[in-house]
Amino acid sequence: MPGLLIFLLILFPFHSFADHLDLLIYRAPAPLNWQSPGRLVRSMTKNLSAQVDGKDYPHPISHVNIRLQCGWEKPVYRGMTSIKSNGAYLWDFLMKGVSLDTMLINQTGRSYTEQEILTWLKPLTEKGYVRQFRLILNSDQCTRLRRYVDLYQSTGLINIYGGLRSDPLLGQGAGCSAFAASFLRVLDLDSTKLRQAWQRTLRIPLELLSVKHERARISFLGYLRGKDRPWASPQEPHILLKFWDPEKMFHWVGGSYREWDVRDHNSPSKPLLPWSREVFENTVQYHFTNRRRLLTKEEVLNTSSKTCRNFQKCP
Repeated sequence: MPGLLIFLLILFPFHSFADHLDLLIYRAPAPLNWQSPGRLVRSMTKNLSAQVDGKDYPHPISHVNIRLQCGWEKPVYRGMTSIKSNGAYLWDFLMKGVSLDTMLINQTGRSYTEQEILTWLKPLTEKGYVRQFRLILNSDQCTRLRRYVDLYQSTGLINIYGGLRSDPLLGQGAGCSAFAASFLRVLDLDSTKLRQAWQRTLRIPLELLSVKHERARISFLGYLRGKDRPWASPQEPHILLKFWDPEKMFHWVGGSYREWDVRDHNSPSKPLLPWSREVFENTVQYHFTNRRRLLTKEEVLNTSSKTCRNFQKCP
């Protein structure tokens, strides 16, 4: 019964019929171990076999979906995922030499459907795997987010499941958490305090990242066999990876439900796109075309350099 009450609260909490945005945040079945690269790979791999009620757990490395309710319109459910199978990822690890750079590579993506999201929401809520963060919106804010949802679909961004560095507002695609966080960014609600609470920063040694013509020093199988090394020190060659972490978001919510009334914040007047639509769509197409492949060393060191040269728009 308590689980059912929590689920009903998530579906119909106070302010249920006001304009609002919900972030539905799913924790991993077991916490990921971020102490070192090897511990991270092994904890992620172990989670792939997790089950709930005899079925494979749908979000083994944690996840975020969104639900947008504007007035009495039908709610919009979205959540980015990759269409790539675990077997295809395994092929990349074993045959292509992909290692930790898998965190940077864009894949073909799609959004979860409303039915998929709702099918898992109740059982996972009852077991404490889901927490909800609700933003109470004014009508201008909700309209802006509704336009953003439509734009995300029409520009093709919905087809790119981005690596952890990918920024959807720059046409690069997004993973699930960057996608969800972008809704707050579109409303200028991503404060420094919130970023500190929700983002994780890693120093990844360059020697652990495969690039074209050069494989990482430790392979995926090497990690599974126990090989490891620390994250990079500031003095050695590395990339700084800062990303939105669903697990940190989950713990920040605290309980099953947290609410923030942002109706007093003015909806931004700036355009949703940073450039013209043509340039933005060209940028999306560039990143879609270059998904699924090993990155060049230049791309690993500076994810936007080639896009900058192509479109003369440097973030």
